[in-house]
Amino acid sequence: MYQDQINTEQIQQLLNPLIVSGIYKNQASALNDIIIEFIKNKLKSYKAAIEKFELKYNTGFNGFSANIKNIASMAEEDDWMDWKAAMEMKKAWSKTLKTVMQNAT
Repeated sequence: MYQDQINTEQIQQLLNPLIVSGIYKNQASALNDIIIEFIKNKLKSYKAAIEKFELKYNTGFNGFSANIKNIASMAEEDDWMDWKAAMEMKKAWSKTLKTVMQNAT
C-alpha cells in the first residue's frame, strides 16, 4: 500500500506543473492526454514498420506470405515475423486507443 501512495505522489508531482501552468485544467485531463499521445506515437511507429516492409517487398503482408510460402530464406522469415508482430501490435494499440478515448468522454 505504501508503494501505491508513493507512485500516486510521484504522478501528482509530474502532473502538477502542467496544471499550475494552465496547460491542463486537472490531473485527469493531463494524464488522459499524455496517454492518448503515447498510444498515438506507438501506432505511428508500428505503421511505419508495416510501411517499411510493404515498400521493401512491394506487396502487402498476405501477398508476401504467399510469395515466400515453403521457399522463405531466414531473412524473409525474420521479416515475416517482425511484420506480423507489427500488425498485431498496431491492432492492439488501436483497440486500446479506442477504449481510452471512449472512457475519456
